[in-house]
Amino acid sequence: MFELILMRHAKSDWHSHTADIDRPLNDRGVGDAVLMGAYLKRMNLLPDTMVISSAQRTQETASLLLKSLQVDEKNIIFDRQLYLADRDTLRETIEIYAREDQCLLILAHNPGMDYIVDYLASSPPSLSSSGKLMTTCAAACFTLDSLEALKKPGQGVLKSLIRPKEIVGSS
Repeated sequence: MFELILMRHAKSDWHSHTADIDRPLNDRGVGDAVLMGAYLKRMNLLPDTMVISSAQRTQETASLLLKSLQVDEKNIIFDRQLYLADRDTLRETIEIYAREDQCLLILAHNPGMDYIVDYLASSPPSLSSSGKLMTTCAAACFTLDSLEALKKPGQGVLKSLIRPKEIVGSS
């Protein structure tokens, strides 16, 4: 069995006039990433390994999460394949990095994150009040019996799906 946290990057700055891959976080994104890092720590959802998209916004999100989470530097991996990855690429990435009795955090982008969360969940995950699944900086936390569970849909147990706006005390 292993734990898996699938997380979408925090809110980015669409007014930065840069290439998509180079877009930084906006102020709300910075605050949400700090909030989510503290929440994951408080809930004892602590990754052993983080695999992060090469985009600027995911790298900034990871840096802010790491203010609360203690992940060994050798277990922080930047993977170009995760930039705008589809469901199958995300599944393959999980297969590469997941380890028995450990927690893996994948930090990437939509729509791929929506697709992989929906694919893994044994029952339909809840949507946000705005009708979205993986809002910016949302984290879906799963347990899976084995890597074999990735080969068929609906084999993951979704322990929690938390979005920054749903955390008590957030604005």
